[in-house]
Amino acid sequence: MTIKKNRSPEYYRDQIFSLTTLPTLPIIATEILRASREDNLSVSQLLPIMEKDPPLAMKVLKIANSAYYGMRTDVKSLRHAIVIIGMRELSNIAFSFSVIKELSHDIGGYNLNWKQFWKHSVACGYVAQLVVEGLEYPTQTSFYTLGLLHDIGKLVLYRIDPECYIESFELANNKRCSSFVAEKEVFGVTHSDVGMWIAERWKMTEEVINAIGYHHHPEKISDYRFKVCVSLLQIADMVCNFKSINFGTEYDSSIPQSEDGWKILQNEFKRLDGVDFESFVSGLEDELETIKKMVDLLQT
Repeated sequence: MTIKKNRSPEYYRDQIFSLTTLPTLPIIATEILRASREDNLSVSQLLPIMEKDPPLAMKVLKIANSAYYGMRTDVKSLRHAIVIIGMRELSNIAFSFSVIKELSHDIGGYNLNWKQFWKHSVACGYVAQLVVEGLEYPTQTSFYTLGLLHDIGKLVLYRIDPECYIESFELANNKRCSSFVAEKEVFGVTHSDVGMWIAERWKMTEEVINAIGYHHHPEKISDYRFKVCVSLLQIADMVCNFKSINFGTEYDSSIPQSEDGWKILQNEFKRLDGVDFESFVSGLEDELETIKKMVDLLQT
C-alpha cells in the first residue's frame, strides 16, 4: 500500500471551517442540548421539539411499543411514550436519531459499515452514562452526548477525503494498529483533532470540545476540570472496544489499566484503587447486554 503524503494540520482545520459541504449539527439535536444545558428539559419542552420531526416521533413510538418495554397495550402518543421510556432516555433517543439521520447523508460508495460506526458511538454514550452513575460522579454533563459524538472526526475525515480515509482504515487493519495511529500516518492529523475542530465549528461547550479532542489522551489536557470527564469517556470507549462493539479498526495492543485515563480515574475514585480493567468490565456485563438491546432498537 502506498501512503499518500499527508497535509498540514492547518490545511484540515481550514477545510473544516470553510467547507459548506461538511455536516452541521441538526436543529433538533441543538435544541435538545440547549434545553438540557438550561436544566429545562421537561415534557412540555421536549414534546414540541420531537413533533417537528415525524420520522423521529414514529421511531419513538416504535421503541415504546417494542418487546423491550413489554407493554400490553399500544402506546399511541408521544406523551404516553415519555411516561414509558422516561425523559432522559427519550432525549437520548431523539438526539441520536436526529444526529445519525442528518450526518449519514451521502456517505456510501466505499463499502464501509457506517451502521457499525453508529452502533459503537451509541453504545459508548450509554456506557459512559453507566460508568458515571456507577462511580456516582457529580456532573451536569450529558455523557451520552459525549459518547455519541466522540468519534465524529472519523466521519468528517471521510467527507474531506474518502480515498485517504479508506487508506487509513485499511492500514489500521493490515498493521492491526489503532485508527488513531493509522490516521496520523496517512493524514498527519487524527479523528480526535478533526472532531475537536468540528465541535468548535458547531459552537459546542468547552467540555464537549475537550472530550472529543482528547478522548485518546486525557493526560494531555492542561485544565484539570476536564481530565476526569475525558478519562471517563476514554474508559467507556475502551469498554466498547474490549467487548468488540467497534467500527472494525481498533487494534490497540496497550493494556487498558496502563492507560492514563484509567490511572486518573483510579486516583479520583478510591473504589477503583487496585481494580483491574477486566474485573471492572465484568461488573458491567448485565448492563452491557441491556445496552446492546437498546442500540439494536435504535437501528431497526
